[in-house]
Amino acid sequence: MQMQISAMRFTESAPAERRAAGFTLIELMITVAIVAIVSAVAYPAYTTQIMRGQRSAGQTFLLDLAQRQEQFFLDQRAYSAALGQLGYAAVPPEVINQYAAPTLTPVAGPPAGYTISLAPLAGTRLASHNDGTLWINSLSQRWREVDGDGAYTPGNDCTFEEGTCKPQ
Repeated sequence: MQMQISAMRFTESAPAERRAAGFTLIELMITVAIVAIVSAVAYPAYTTQIMRGQRSAGQTFLLDLAQRQEQFFLDQRAYSAALGQLGYAAVPPEVINQYAAPTLTPVAGPPAGYTISLAPLAGTRLASHNDGTLWINSLSQRWREVDGDGAYTPGNDCTFEEGTCKPQ
């Protein structure tokens, strides 16, 4: 008779098997909390990286324009005020989606010079975070303009090389 009782005890473990087949509410809530914490930390870093990539596309475009301005100056002995004269039919899509068309401004000499600016479009992430207008000039000065004076001011503006600066 004891054999039968011990055999019954082994078969009574059926409720424990059912419990192991699924997740409890507590386990699901802990998982949701962990995902929420990781998302809260990762999302700001993700948006910052997106902005840096968009700014980098604008900076690359400005550097190419500056190089083309210098080549135009060697050929024509004057700087261009038109994008078409520099070999661009249109602004590249990765730039025009985030920035307004560039402003090319030749400066009468002597010595002759130029400035090129690229302002973020209203409603974009760059504009809403006050990322600033990108500028480059014939003196090889490159900066993000935040104070609106059209000239690089240390403490108020950021050079291209300062990817993480925070203008005051």
